[in-house]
Amino acid sequence: MAKKHFLIPAWIVARLPALRRVGWILEALIVKSLVRLMQLMSPERATRFAEVIFRNLKPLLPFAGKIQRNLAVAFPEKDEREIERLTRGVCGNLGIAAAELVIAKRVLAEHAERFEFVIPNDLDLASYRDHPLVLITGHIGAWQYGGFLSAAFGQRMTTVYAPDVNPYLHGFLLKLRKALPCNFISRDGCMRGLAKELKQGNVVGLTSDTRLDSGDPLRFFGIPMPANTTAARLALRHNCGFFPVRAERLPGTKFRITLCPEIRPSDPDAPVADQARQMTQQVLDLFESWIREDPEQWMCFGRRWPRAVYANSSGMSSDTGRPRG
Repeated sequence: MAKKHFLIPAWIVARLPALRRVGWILEALIVKSLVRLMQLMSPERATRFAEVIFRNLKPLLPFAGKIQRNLAVAFPEKDEREIERLTRGVCGNLGIAAAELVIAKRVLAEHAERFEFVIPNDLDLASYRDHPLVLITGHIGAWQYGGFLSAAFGQRMTTVYAPDVNPYLHGFLLKLRKALPCNFISRDGCMRGLAKELKQGNVVGLTSDTRLDSGDPLRFFGIPMPANTTAARLALRHNCGFFPVRAERLPGTKFRITLCPEIRPSDPDAPVADQARQMTQQVLDLFESWIREDPEQWMCFGRRWPRAVYANSSGMSSDTGRPRG
């Protein structure tokens, strides 16, 4: 969901604050109606329905401009027509991601038919049982289903969620999330909870491909981005394995979940902060390779780089995120 409103641009709410509650109510009515409709459909029809709706709603989505800007920065070699096509594809895949939350309970019940798991040949996963692990992924593909990996091997993952600011949707969406094989803790003040899970030998899963304004500048598509090194720092502090997880969509509403090789610091004798930066850079490089394979799978609806980067990108306005002209 958008930070303030899914359907009403933030600048309109800023000028007309009275619209905030109206927007929340309208948003909740639409979302709940669509969810209940998809719950009547098969998983295949629900995902296709959501993809078509979101793809065609692209001109009305407040964050479509941000998607377009991010794609233009990441792929400067692509022309405006191609960036527009990719933007619509990202919007369609955002719809699929929403549907995947709705169908999660049914997918879990049919996990044997719908999931395949890929584990590195040289990894003895049993040796990690009852040992703390940090799993990391990006907002790429079916990222919400990464927790099915740990569940398949008898461990339940704890992950962080961002409470929705819409009071008419928060509880409803949290209930949908709880169909996933994960424990959820709120993003607000989550560090203590994550540390507790690792101390107890549990699995923690984090999504870490977004900008953190106070973060360390690391390369993402060759451009410095203020990056979040929290996941790497947790792994180092608790001396636990640090593994990227990739969740891919396959035809027929099926999924491939891959546990990638463990990430280790390139210089284990460096200060811990430097090791965390080294590990996070490796993760960002991996995410970039996934995105380059299929840019439409990248849920890039939030600003990734400093504003000045967008001002310098070809044909894009840093203020509006829309093509100049």
